[in-house]
Amino acid sequence: MRSLSLPVRTARLTLREFLGSDLESVMAYSGDARVTRYLFFGPRDEQASLDHLNGILDSQTERPRTRYELAVEHTDTGRIIGACDLSMIERDVLDLGYMLEHGSWGQGYATEIALALIDAAFFDLGAERVISTVDIHNQASIRVLEKAGLQWEATFRKARRAKSRWWDCHLYVIARTVWEAQRRRP
Repeated sequence: MRSLSLPVRTARLTLREFLGSDLESVMAYSGDARVTRYLFFGPRDEQASLDHLNGILDSQTERPRTRYELAVEHTDTGRIIGACDLSMIERDVLDLGYMLEHGSWGQGYATEIALALIDAAFFDLGAERVISTVDIHNQASIRVLEKAGLQWEATFRKARRAKSRWWDCHLYVIARTVWEAQRRRP
C-alpha cells in the first residue's frame, strides 16, 4: 500500500499531520459559521472539535491508511490556518477537500493546497482519479477546483441531507491522463 510523503510543502504552506496540541486552531476555523457554511457539519463547538481531532489522530495509525486529514500551516508564521484532506473513495480514486479560516480567504491558499494534494495523490498514492464534491452555491470553491485543473462531471440532486436540508452538489474530477497532459505543457 502506498503512503503520502509528509509533510507536503508548497511555496507558502506546510500540510502536516495534526497533533493533539492543535485543538485551539481546529476550534477557531471549524467553529466559524462562515467557514462551515457550505460544509455538511458545523460550526463545531469545543467538544465536537475535540471529538473530530481525536478521530483524525486515530486515523493516522490505521493500516492501510485511507484518509489523510492534514493541518494547513502557514510556513512563515507556523500558525494553522485550516485543514485539507485526501480520502480514498474506492481503489485508485481519492476525494480532495479543504477549508481555511475566514481571514485566509482570497489569497490563493486553497488553490495552492488543491494543486499540492492533486500532485501528492498521483505521485505518492498512485491515484487514477481525484474527485471533489462542492455545494452548487459555493462559487469560490468551484473556482478553486477549476483553477486546480478539475473539471465538472456531474450534478447530484439531493446528494446528502445535513443541517436540516438536502444538498445539491457538483462533482469535479481530474483523471491521471489529464493531470499528466497538464504537467507536460510549458
